[in-house]
Amino acid sequence: MTDEEKYRAIAACDAACDGLFYYGVVTTGIYCRPSCPSRTPKRENLRFFASREEAEAAGFRPCKRCRPDLDRFAPGEEAAAAVRQAVARHYANPQALRQELDALGLDRRHLTRLFERTCGHSVQEELQAVRLAQARALLDRGCTATETAFAVGFGSSAAFTAFFRRQTGLTPSQYAVSRQQTAVSCRISTPVGTLCLTAEGEALTGAAFAEGPADAAPQSGPLAQAAGQLAEYFSGSRREFHLPLRLRGSGFQQRVWQALQQIPYGQTRSYGQIAEAIGAPKAARAVGLACNRNPLLILIPCHRVVGRDGRLVGYAGGLDRKERLLSLEARTLG
Repeated sequence: MTDEEKYRAIAACDAACDGLFYYGVVTTGIYCRPSCPSRTPKRENLRFFASREEAEAAGFRPCKRCRPDLDRFAPGEEAAAAVRQAVARHYANPQALRQELDALGLDRRHLTRLFERTCGHSVQEELQAVRLAQARALLDRGCTATETAFAVGFGSSAAFTAFFRRQTGLTPSQYAVSRQQTAVSCRISTPVGTLCLTAEGEALTGAAFAEGPADAAPQSGPLAQAAGQLAEYFSGSRREFHLPLRLRGSGFQQRVWQALQQIPYGQTRSYGQIAEAIGAPKAARAVGLACNRNPLLILIPCHRVVGRDGRLVGYAGGLDRKERLLSLEARTLG
């Protein structure tokens, strides 16, 4: 690369050039990676180096922001983990949350961009998801809407009720009534192992592999519908499921699970392709986490998501089951 090409890479914070060269800033005595998000230095203040050892031998010290002295530096992942920990600790105390985020030492706008690129959703959405999960847990334990509102950081029950309705479509009292409906479950036998199905009211809420023998076949309701459609799927006569589902998860997880249901039978998509499909092209890692938390295995076909190079990676039911499910679909199409 010419010096001019290097300077353009620095101005663009081009991560593709990391490792190809390093640059030192004579006015600060610091050297950086090309992708460093710091303000672009003036051209006359730059020196270029082929290695970090060469930069340090010239008297420059490593930048604390882009850490060119480390073999691998993933600021987005580290920042996202720190934000998530802060939100988990202080979701009910906005002032304490702001103080902890400020203590990370990153500009708030930069921190927000890092988090969104890594996780595929905003810090505010993360906070809402944690508050919602905590609120549900409290309501499930019998707390009133007012008690729950203050426990998760709302100043009034009215504000909490409006938030809860936006997130779930139900008021807290309606949710409490719906949770009083008896949850039912059954275990069914499939060619890839015993599958435990769960339902609440008229909606299916879970499908996960389990140990032990199958139960007597359910005779009615969503469990019977699911058992019947799964039997048709494994016989090769069904390619799509049409079942009433009740999914609980963050907004990002819901978008991922919806995208998974759009993958055609017998085809696969990479985590990156799913990330692009939901409008978060840099959130492939977060897509993988959402797939891992899929509450309805097979019915929401996360087994159709593979690595970028086509390898079978990451399946809650085990890679052997993932391979068998994909083989079943391929045979049916063939």
